[in-house]
Amino acid sequence: MLLVAAMLGLISLPVAAGDVPKRIISLAPNITEIVYRVGAGDLLVARTDYCLFPAAADSLPTVGAYLNPDFEKMVTLQPDLVLHLPSPDLGQRLKTLGFRTAVLPNETVAEILDGMIEVGELLGRQSAAEAAVQGIKDTLALVRKRSTELREKAMLVIGREVGSLRGLYAAGQETYLSEILNMCGAENVFADVSLRYFEVSQEDLIARNPDLVLELRIVDEAEHVSMRPKLLKDWQQLPVLSAVKTQQIYLHMDRFFLIPGPRISKIAMAFYHSLEGLQQ
Repeated sequence: MLLVAAMLGLISLPVAAGDVPKRIISLAPNITEIVYRVGAGDLLVARTDYCLFPAAADSLPTVGAYLNPDFEKMVTLQPDLVLHLPSPDLGQRLKTLGFRTAVLPNETVAEILDGMIEVGELLGRQSAAEAAVQGIKDTLALVRKRSTELREKAMLVIGREVGSLRGLYAAGQETYLSEILNMCGAENVFADVSLRYFEVSQEDLIARNPDLVLELRIVDEAEHVSMRPKLLKDWQQLPVLSAVKTQQIYLHMDRFFLIPGPRISKIAMAFYHSLEGLQQ
């Protein structure tokens, strides 16, 4: 998740049928999901090691990680379009190698949806992209309609040390996670912090004293049942927190919560269910 800095790459415009790229490399999980969601998965020739969804992506060769891809392998694959997140250094290296590129910011809900439309236009899948975006908007609107007014302050935890509450990282207001939280009827307890993602001390956490905590942590599905009680128990280290006192700690352990892509509608539904007390 990076700051909006789309200073490199193409300004994407609708393309004629003959100009539609035929060989695509995606350098981020959310981008890979978008390409499949708009019905253009058949154009992908490579992905990163972290592009694990949908299952069809498993059959694609990988080109390493996002920040340090295997450029030699990318050259041998001869892509006619490389899709990546904002990164001036990466963008410049790709352009130096002669790749056509497109940059897709992904920090906010609007950027995610705009990125889907842009990919649809680039790959000649405009109708599919528009339909997918409308479906997401409908779900978000439904969640917003069903949710009660802002009534509680919540903390979005996106990382911490295993077995402790040290190294706590939170999501700030100007993120897709916080936007979805607001749609679901809660206010980010760190709404006044200008940073998007930042470390929080236990002293700051106690001072803010959230009514509830939504912890997003990637855990293998096979370990969900065994890890849940352990992760919840860690929070007993801060019994003074309102969220701990009232047992308002909600764990979301699927990978897609930390992927700002087409599955933000699933994130919204999960947050809604937690905030309405339908699951823990």
